[in-house]
Amino acid sequence: MNYNFFYLLFFSCVLLSTSNLSGQSQNISILSIENTDKSIDLLYEKRNPGNYTLTLEFSNVDNCNIPAYEKVISESSGFLMKLQPLNKNQNIIYSLQYYATLGAVNSKIDSLYRYILPFKKGKKIKIFEAEYVGQKYFDLEKSPDWKSYAVVSNKPDTVCSMRKGIVVLINDQYNDNSTLDAQFTSRRNQVVIEHEDGTFAMYKGFKKNGIFVETGQIVNPQTELGIIEKYNKKYYRLDFNFSYLSQNVFNTQNTNSSFNDKNKYRYFIPVFYTQEGESHIKSGKEYTVSVNENFD
Repeated sequence: MNYNFFYLLFFSCVLLSTSNLSGQSQNISILSIENTDKSIDLLYEKRNPGNYTLTLEFSNVDNCNIPAYEKVISESSGFLMKLQPLNKNQNIIYSLQYYATLGAVNSKIDSLYRYILPFKKGKKIKIFEAEYVGQKYFDLEKSPDWKSYAVVSNKPDTVCSMRKGIVVLINDQYNDNSTLDAQFTSRRNQVVIEHEDGTFAMYKGFKKNGIFVETGQIVNPQTELGIIEKYNKKYYRLDFNFSYLSQNVFNTQNTNSSFNDKNKYRYFIPVFYTQEGESHIKSGKEYTVSVNENFD
């Protein structure tokens, strides 16, 4: 058997606020095994945790009929497909490009799940709907379903997980802005958690070296994620939102991505379990963090 590796040509991962993802370009590799009967087995290896939607695109194909291929991969390695030669006396010839996007297409949101607010039980917090900075500062069009929330404080606090899931992305490279009087900065540390139903929670605003979890770690509601950052001279700030990969707008040709890439992801508004009752968040209202023991 002959073994060939193809490395990821285009990798898009929109759950960080920058599309220049250091160390992510070779997250997935594909192994091509040439068998004695001229057929070819395609296998994959995945280095990072979480579900990825993998799409293969073939060109310059000779001696094989290859259909379009898309698959959600979750394990660290596995079988993709077998290529069969039309003429068993000749080799299969082809070129391959492939795209991997964090998330599972066709995810079904668990509408019955009640999220826990992202701080310790008993804490009172006032939550605001965050502005879409792309529209405010860069004249970018806001996605119709875009929704994000912000909590500000005059002292540091511990950020907790809102739901059970797996940590799929961490960005911990930025110092805080405590010496600046900034109204906006994109240089913020983040944690992204994927849930059982394929949805994601993004927590943005951690102190550098103040994140307690690691990629691949399973967290539960109220697991401590890290310490909130000093956003500017005046206050500390945490931003958080919820999204999922949408099949309806999934486009493999669009490989340029950012966290707000409306061509791949959709946002949604969950219901929260609070001491004041179960409800959607109302901007400017104060809530008390409470835990429903019936939910993981």
